[in-house]
Amino acid sequence: MRIMLRTLIFLSAGIGMALTACSETTGGSVTSGAGGMVGTALPCAVDEILELRCRECHAAEPQFGAPMPLSSREDLLALSLDGSTTVADMVVQRMADTDAIMPPPPNTPASKAELAAIESWIADGHPPRPEGEMCQGAGGSGGSGLDCTPDLQIRAMKPFAMTPGAADEQVCFGVEVPASGTKRHITVIAPKIDNSKIIHHILLLSSSTAVSAEPASCALASSEWKLLYAWGPGTPPHKLPPEAGFPIEASQDMHLVLQIHYSNLSMLEDQSDHSGLELCTTTDLREHDADIMALGGIAFSGIAPNAISSLSCSTEIPALLAPFLPLKVFQSWPHMHRTGHRLSTVAKHPGGETSTLADVKNYSFDYQITYPNDVELEAGALMKTTCTWKNDTPQSIGFGERTEDEMCFNFVSYYPRIEAEQWHWLLPAVTATCGPVEVE
Repeated sequence: MRIMLRTLIFLSAGIGMALTACSETTGGSVTSGAGGMVGTALPCAVDEILELRCRECHAAEPQFGAPMPLSSREDLLALSLDGSTTVADMVVQRMADTDAIMPPPPNTPASKAELAAIESWIADGHPPRPEGEMCQGAGGSGGSGLDCTPDLQIRAMKPFAMTPGAADEQVCFGVEVPASGTKRHITVIAPKIDNSKIIHHILLLSSSTAVSAEPASCALASSEWKLLYAWGPGTPPHKLPPEAGFPIEASQDMHLVLQIHYSNLSMLEDQSDHSGLELCTTTDLREHDADIMALGGIAFSGIAPNAISSLSCSTEIPALLAPFLPLKVFQSWPHMHRTGHRLSTVAKHPGGETSTLADVKNYSFDYQITYPNDVELEAGALMKTTCTWKNDTPQSIGFGERTEDEMCFNFVSYYPRIEAEQWHWLLPAVTATCGPVEVE
């Protein structure tokens, strides 16, 4: 998502911001490149790690844009995509790579013991599963876990067909929720995946105006688009706190936007998708309306070339919001662009104690996900967001709406909704005090 600069300048001047169970794979064999026979089944110690950490995407039939399977010993003995090493070696490299770690967030990374087990198997010469060894299984997600029946479906009017030959596409389209005369609260947002081979991530945003229902390239986004939910592989449905819901007003249409990122690194032909989201809503209104506000800042103009740079932006929860305080923050969406490396947001409370809203040490623009919070903010709480960028280009980079520009935002979901006269959801970030800090 990119924020329109004209709105930010105006505000600054005018207002002053499913894992599956590990199956008991039986032994087997395939013909090797040298004409011999090699066992296809992996030892359970390796098989169960890959099932737990990798196969939601790297299944026998790759899902969510993954370029290769990690299901058999043959898969791991194959050459990596660039031909420089084996897939097994690449698995170890990516699991240990803190800058581009696999599995990606929000999935739990491999432990040191799991990484050591795969390294030991490689060092032993990639042996097949011993005859008679039976795997116990890696457990599962147990289904969607929804405790409601979705009553609102958000998706395009027709399937979207990927452009032939495209490895990567990002599209946006609008969905209208007509006014029904009765106010409702959105209580749960869950993914409804159609083509899991190419879907990469989904963002659900609300808009102040109607957006075309025709899927189009997301070259720009509006500052009036506010994130409600971000899904990527491994992300569960979003269940709002029982005391709050995103409002669907009784007398006005709700304008929603879906932003969907597709990845087709395997160059599969004739790929189309009709994925979307399912929402549970209720007319049994909850105590509070929920809303979004932006933390972080826009006061930076030059991220140094060929360097790692950090910036901290601070804003205080003002006493003028007293009628709405305390605010309960229940979700964070850290957002930077391509050179984003790390983002953290810490609340320093008036009593001196601190609460961490986000600390994403291996931020990746390719994985737009949200993180759960349970933090209460009172008047005087100091919100400090620190962004770190790794700029490997020869050019200085400033704030901007293009992906080659940069941002430093943490969009947080909270309740009760602030309805003050001069309030705007971007105000905390626009009025923040920012300054460079030493890189840790």
